[in-house]
Amino acid sequence: MVGLRMPSNRTLGNICVYGAVASISAVMYMRWKMEDRVRSCEYYKLALKALRNHRGAVGLLGEPIKDSGIDLSNANNNCNAEMAHFEVSVRGSKDKGTLYFWASHQPDRGWLIDRLELETKLNPEKRFLLKKSEELTFDLPESLSKVPAQQVDSDVILSETNLLNAEKTEKHSK
Repeated sequence: MVGLRMPSNRTLGNICVYGAVASISAVMYMRWKMEDRVRSCEYYKLALKALRNHRGAVGLLGEPIKDSGIDLSNANNNCNAEMAHFEVSVRGSKDKGTLYFWASHQPDRGWLIDRLELETKLNPEKRFLLKKSEELTFDLPESLSKVPAQQVDSDVILSETNLLNAEKTEKHSK
């Protein structure tokens, strides 16, 4: 009869440590892979492209604008075949913040960004509207409805930035 020896406590400890490292590494890799899949989707690329091309957002964040990642544990970050909603951490040379975007998929047109909002760390109580759904513009005055949405939104964010600068100057002068 062959007798089996119990492994030493040191061997059992090593097995536990290596098992924990392997498990944590696997979870981190799966999380990175899921984030990478989202980053490679068309709606994600469209949202970041719109942010980087928006003069007002570039003025607030500074160039270059980079994404810092997605919190996949956030319940607000979700998508399916027809819609997507994400909160993306972004940063520039002047400030950092969160980009909120909503996108929808239309069979004939592909993915479209419905709404794009930016919240910065320097202005945490404000969300700057960078793009709003074209479906919501039917009640706008005729003069505004003929102006491209990008231009209207840029003017809005720039005017709010000017107001903030004026308020800061007023506070510092007192």
